[in-house]
Amino acid sequence: MQTEFIGIGSINKVKRIVQECNAQKILLVTGNKSFSSCGAESALSNILKEKKVVIFNKFDFNPKIEDVVSGVDIVKREHPDLIIAIGGGSVIDMAKSINIIAAQRKYKALNIVKDCNLICNKGAPLIAIPTTSGTGSEATHFSVIYVDKKKYSLTHKLILPDYAIIDFSLTRNVPKFIAASCAMDALSQSVESYWSVNSNVESKKYAERSIRIILQSISDAVLNKDIQALNRMALAANLSGKAINISKTTAPHALSYSITALLDISHGHAVALTLGKFFKINFNTNKSKILDQRGNGYLKRTMKELFDMFGCDTADCCHDKWYDLMDLLGLNSSLELIGKNSNKIESIIDGVNLDRLNNNPVKLSRQEMVDLFDGG
Repeated sequence: MQTEFIGIGSINKVKRIVQECNAQKILLVTGNKSFSSCGAESALSNILKEKKVVIFNKFDFNPKIEDVVSGVDIVKREHPDLIIAIGGGSVIDMAKSINIIAAQRKYKALNIVKDCNLICNKGAPLIAIPTTSGTGSEATHFSVIYVDKKKYSLTHKLILPDYAIIDFSLTRNVPKFIAASCAMDALSQSVESYWSVNSNVESKKYAERSIRIILQSISDAVLNKDIQALNRMALAANLSGKAINISKTTAPHALSYSITALLDISHGHAVALTLGKFFKINFNTNKSKILDQRGNGYLKRTMKELFDMFGCDTADCCHDKWYDLMDLLGLNSSLELIGKNSNKIESIIDGVNLDRLNNNPVKLSRQEMVDLFDGG
């Protein structure tokens, strides 16, 4: 069970948690510039001044197995009483990964990444504090790791952070492009969660609430840095994490990981590039391709509910609104960004995450995935 603190100034709850855990040695997993620019470094300096603090921030934006191993070595050497992750989704994913892997002392990191059934021990108490409004990683029991540019997902109930602190003030200094990419990731997660074959009543409530908040707030938050809109986006991102923690993501995310790894396109941007097309794919399908056991009628209703959230009546309207929103936020919405090189497209499809792909309500053939990248 996770303890959650939400609101401006909630980062100060770290003091209470440190006392509850009787923590004397603390591992801080942070971004580089973001740790100071978001205000977290200043806020924590007094709280942690009498503690031994070790900082781990030397890792790439998309967590690679080599960086995870370095972090695991630090955890095993320092034996922290508490781990605090402060940053975007990659930072929080890194903290979750190194914490859980270090606790499985019998196995090497790569073995655990490839077989989550090896996980049986809980790590140190973990606080997750997001500084972007995107992944909702603080609310999920999985973390992303790249091995040779292929995405793996560590998944286990013991990975969920013990504490989540959603302090809206920490998201105010995020650069526009990063804010836009993160916002589209949160929106993508919620849309995918809503149509996922694993969705249930609870996940759909989280997802719908997130979608409605984001569509109301995203432009003011990203373009104008409006305080109230930023606050709502932070909450919506957390809701999107809670939604996918139940349902997981689907085909657009499955495709995005290799787009990011091979072409160095930011994660949220990579997801958004294809998601708009799935309004049509998931609605305009024949019954034989539906993977959701709840059937054709259920899928049609679900898609129409999504159309309504976007203020649309048709899949074409949602498709157009999606890419218009990307353009408004300054994200290139054209799949020409990926290019027409057939070898490049084949490599992207070779790297598709099959677990996420199979969560999509409609089955996609390899040729249909290739066709996604035609037409710009």
